[in-house]
Amino acid sequence: MFKIGIVGVGPRGLAALESLYVAKKNLDIQQPLQVLLFEASPYPGAGQIWSPDQVATNLSNIHERNLSNNLAGRKALSFDEVYLPQFPGYQEWLELNEGEATGDQDHFPSRSKIGSYLNERFETLKQALIGAGLLELYQHEVVQIEPEASGCTIVTKAGDHYKVDEVVLTIGHQPTYDSKQLSEWDVHAKKHNLKLYKDPYPVGALETDEITPKTKIALRGFGLSMVDQVRALSIGFGGEFVPISNSIEFEYKPSAEAPRELVAFSLNGLPPVPKPLSEAIDTWFKPTPEENELLIKAIETAEANASEIKDASFLIEAIAQITSSIYQRLETKARTTDLSLEQLSALTLQLIKNPGHEHTLLVSHNTDPLEAMELYLNMACGKTDISLDYCLGQVWRFALSVLYHDYTYMNLGDDAMVDVVKYIEASKRYSYGPPVKSVQQLIALVKAEVLNLDFVKDPEIQLIEEGWRLTKGVQSVDVDVMVNSVIDAPQLKAVSSPLVEHLREDKRVDAVSYKLGLHTLEDGRIISQGGNTHQHIALLGRLAKGSVVGVDDLIECFGKPAQKWAEGVLKRV
Repeated sequence: MFKIGIVGVGPRGLAALESLYVAKKNLDIQQPLQVLLFEASPYPGAGQIWSPDQVATNLSNIHERNLSNNLAGRKALSFDEVYLPQFPGYQEWLELNEGEATGDQDHFPSRSKIGSYLNERFETLKQALIGAGLLELYQHEVVQIEPEASGCTIVTKAGDHYKVDEVVLTIGHQPTYDSKQLSEWDVHAKKHNLKLYKDPYPVGALETDEITPKTKIALRGFGLSMVDQVRALSIGFGGEFVPISNSIEFEYKPSAEAPRELVAFSLNGLPPVPKPLSEAIDTWFKPTPEENELLIKAIETAEANASEIKDASFLIEAIAQITSSIYQRLETKARTTDLSLEQLSALTLQLIKNPGHEHTLLVSHNTDPLEAMELYLNMACGKTDISLDYCLGQVWRFALSVLYHDYTYMNLGDDAMVDVVKYIEASKRYSYGPPVKSVQQLIALVKAEVLNLDFVKDPEIQLIEEGWRLTKGVQSVDVDVMVNSVIDAPQLKAVSSPLVEHLREDKRVDAVSYKLGLHTLEDGRIISQGGNTHQHIALLGRLAKGSVVGVDDLIECFGKPAQKWAEGVLKRV
């Protein structure tokens, strides 16, 4: 019996498990497999991030159109007198559970709803495999993995040891060391008995009796996590967002229990940018097959000449070229310009390299944040002329779907990969933008004088006995609760979990760069500091950022990396 350990059974662990049996069937592997799963959270398949029991206000950032089109089901499999049942793709599951979706507007489901799908998908597989004696599930935290000559030993927090022939880490968000600022705030909060929420999730932790209408809350960060927290602090307390007739905006009606003042701040003060309202508007930005081919050719040419590629120029030049073509095609839907295609492409490239670049076709970074949100909301709804930066952000989103699906492991050197990741991350304010509804809610909260943006751009922060004092110019505000909305990047050196710490100290892993994750082969096998590629341990997920791209994408959890890993493992059986 060949034993395989899967540590972390969220979506990626579920995909690894499914891929293993698909590969066993496809490669006609006769040897029986036994899989040991380790997942501490109560909902395997969903994991903590997609837990079905989290608050309903916490929405996914993936619309159901994307999930329906791209999250395929699992086909039935049979081997060695074992039958693994099929499981429907997201669209069929949705129809079975809710009937046909209606309306033109893209719908963004709650994280708990997607979690229910993932957990159900896991449970059908688990029951069949446990019944056949091929699966063991341990709901314990793994703290150590000891790679050995002929396999690995997995050690849990309880001190139990499990010997396996191969192990794959499919771990998602890992705890990290506190920044200097958070460490100081933690000491301050404990000394004065103040509330500091260091981890953005689960946002349900904010829905507590300790927060009252008089509580003043500061939110560190102005991105997607902040949107989730703001929703918990408004809708979660009984507040309502009511559509305003003949308008695309909402009115906020607070409940008697909801906090009356939320203060958002970040380093750059730039608001999140919504995705297009509907499929019809989304198609304005969709590259043609020829434009997609231009992107693919740029990537494949770079891979073929990997030793000469030192940065991401090959990628951003293709993105700029595609964006300029699409912007021209928008015609009257876009801001008026007499720039030629070549000039537009040059301007777009300048914008990619310097997002703060000023031009009449761009929304200036100096625009008042409320005004900027209203502008972007109108663009997302097709109600005003599209700016070049908004167009670029949506083109990036389409380009990333190609990258994540077909080129998640680029055969390039570290310097080039670091540069590629840098530009992908810079695009995310637009390409990973929230639903239109989220920006409508933020605008409503600002206009109801609940969400305060006076201190949004890099305020001075002073620790006072009653909490924190934020100052900008001559204005200041005192808050008694601080909420961290910043999710740390998947940076190998910053991870504080015992499991990763042990591998790092043992030199079993090697960082792509000090800002990124660890080195892996295409099949996920971890490369040691000494360059050893023959360890019996692999990693799929966030901490491989830099070796792969697309580590935060739910749909791509079920893509090529899991398949490559499974095929690689079984060829070594």
